[in-house]
Amino acid sequence: MREENKRIAKNTLIVYARLVITTIIGLLSSRYVLAALGDSDYGLYNVVGATVIMFSFITSALYNTTTRFINYEQGKPDGNVNRIFNMSLAIHVCFAVVALAILESGGIYYILNYLNVAAGKEADAMFVFQVSTITTCLSLISVPYNSLYIVHEDFRFTAVLDILGAIVKFALILALLHYGGNLLRFYALSMASVTLLTSLAYFFLSRKRWPAITRFNLVKDIREYREILTFNNYSLLGAAALIFRNQGSSMVINFFFGTVVNAAYAISYSVQNYIITFVGNFDIASAPQITQNISRGNMDRTIFLASSTCRVCILLTLLLLFPIYCELPFILHLWLGDNVPEGTVTFCKCTLLVALVSATSGGITQLIRGTGRLKWFNIQFTVLYVLALLISIALYHAGFPPYTVILAYFVADVISRAIQLLLLRRYIKLDVGLFVQKSYLQPLGVFTCGIAYVLISGLVNIEHNLWHIADFVTAFLFIALTAYLVGLHKEERNVIASQIRCRLTNNRRK
Repeated sequence: MREENKRIAKNTLIVYARLVITTIIGLLSSRYVLAALGDSDYGLYNVVGATVIMFSFITSALYNTTTRFINYEQGKPDGNVNRIFNMSLAIHVCFAVVALAILESGGIYYILNYLNVAAGKEADAMFVFQVSTITTCLSLISVPYNSLYIVHEDFRFTAVLDILGAIVKFALILALLHYGGNLLRFYALSMASVTLLTSLAYFFLSRKRWPAITRFNLVKDIREYREILTFNNYSLLGAAALIFRNQGSSMVINFFFGTVVNAAYAISYSVQNYIITFVGNFDIASAPQITQNISRGNMDRTIFLASSTCRVCILLTLLLLFPIYCELPFILHLWLGDNVPEGTVTFCKCTLLVALVSATSGGITQLIRGTGRLKWFNIQFTVLYVLALLISIALYHAGFPPYTVILAYFVADVISRAIQLLLLRRYIKLDVGLFVQKSYLQPLGVFTCGIAYVLISGLVNIEHNLWHIADFVTAFLFIALTAYLVGLHKEERNVIASQIRCRLTNNRRK
């Protein structure tokens, strides 16, 4: 267990180093892209070009399926990983073909008949859509190769590749500022090119590193695909729900309010995505061991990892949420300059709440996937998300503001989390009361202290850059200290204190 814990800690440090670098580059990139494209084209790209974002949820579902089954197979004494890999690859190729057919029919119909776009931009919208479609379908095929690095817990390679991809994207965005042609088309081609190059790198390097696993061997017996397809289909149902939630929200907002409000929604979604990604990296680092311990039948270790992961994910979210919330207008101005679309602050505040609720699924998601029983987990939140969007549409017709849809999904997520815990009690005899106590009670204390800080900070009204920076840093340090004292167990605090003392001692000796 000590070696497993060390491996989780090491992988967590690697993914967070990657995240810090890619987030800084991403924030700078967003500022320059918005400045170059303007509100309308930026909103248009996030409606039409969001095909890549939309199908990234399907890619994620397929990726989770492949990772889960290869992990599970590795946990078996007589596992055949090559067989699982080839079955997954065949499934991904079939899904890529289906995705191409759906996008080239339904997507084009939507653009031609329902897209609310400025006059003269119809051809640009179609170009962005076609580039995004081709990129997405090719990326789907590369998913099994990408997943091998996570299965083998080689987070260092994925971190390096992601950082290089972010740097290349940033360089192309800087070139966008000096490009004299069609900026929207140039941007779409640039982002697609980087995605394709990354997929090719995973393909060739995976085949070189794990030739025995990636050796092509077509499994012809359709019956052998049944278990993976069943799991995969319910994973795709969950992915479809997320697509419906995010892309559906974007389309509905576009229909009622236009592309400028879409730009505000896109920025708030980026903020939410950065936080969820930051927190999700810890969840990802623990995922292989949660699945492998389930495969070995070690449920005590599994529940311990899941509850610890959940608690830390919430603490990490609070560490970001309160400093950002306190100084949101200042941060947006610092990030985007004078190009902040109207309504962005309100959108962002709502998405911060959604990010917090999302963090409460840390560990739980990996526990659900590890059991392999996805059916009712994914059905329940699919129904909730559909209802949330339909209710939002009705409220928009009644004159409610644009951020209504985000609040509707916030409520849906809260209900969904309660249902997940009840289903886990039924399937694996999870002690829900004990799990809630271990996962949520301590973060609740940190959250309460954070609310108190926000209320006190709001009493001070000083419009000066130094004050805003000081308030952000103070909020961050306050939440960090509170998380350390209230959010962590005594044993965890002792380990952290011991590591700090060792580091200081080693530095003195040097």
